[in-house]
Amino acid sequence: MSSLLAHVAAGLTLYFCRTGPQPRPHISMGLPVLLAIAPDFDYFGIWFFHLRYEQRFTHSLLFCLLLSSTVWLLAKRCWPRCKTRPGFWILSLAACSHLLLDMAVGRALPLLWPLLKTEFYFPLAFLPGASHTGIISYAFWRNLLIEACMLLPVLAAVMMLIRRQPLRAHLPEILLVMSMWSGLGFCLNTGLLL
Repeated sequence: MSSLLAHVAAGLTLYFCRTGPQPRPHISMGLPVLLAIAPDFDYFGIWFFHLRYEQRFTHSLLFCLLLSSTVWLLAKRCWPRCKTRPGFWILSLAACSHLLLDMAVGRALPLLWPLLKTEFYFPLAFLPGASHTGIISYAFWRNLLIEACMLLPVLAAVMMLIRRQPLRAHLPEILLVMSMWSGLGFCLNTGLLL
């Protein structure tokens, strides 16, 4: 699976991609973040109640769309005049971003559950995924670094394109990301991260 940080970054990116006035931090930015990590909430059943699922239905499009619809209706009712409240499409994309990120590490998911029990996957994994070796392991931090170097530029580019921000306004950030990419490429080519 992708790391928790990747899912949180995807939710925050979608919150800041909203149209209208320049989004600013608000309590409602927690909604897309919550939805971006929500499909992994079935781990609580696995960890605490030792449940075993044949297929993780929380990783289906139906679950993501039902959950985002419910959260959108509750947010609309609780914050009727809030201008920073994310819309339905932002919340739906946040929930579905979890599926995309998990598939990017090579996981097979039951996307069309309950209609089909077939699990779908990308034949090529783009991201290394979070290592299950623990937070103090070398593999965990190496994979997190690779994931950040690959994902953050993509998420930043998406946000800049949707918000129609000029590239020159973000030149320091672009140079920082380019140096991260070149450093990662050097380390991978020389075998320092393997």
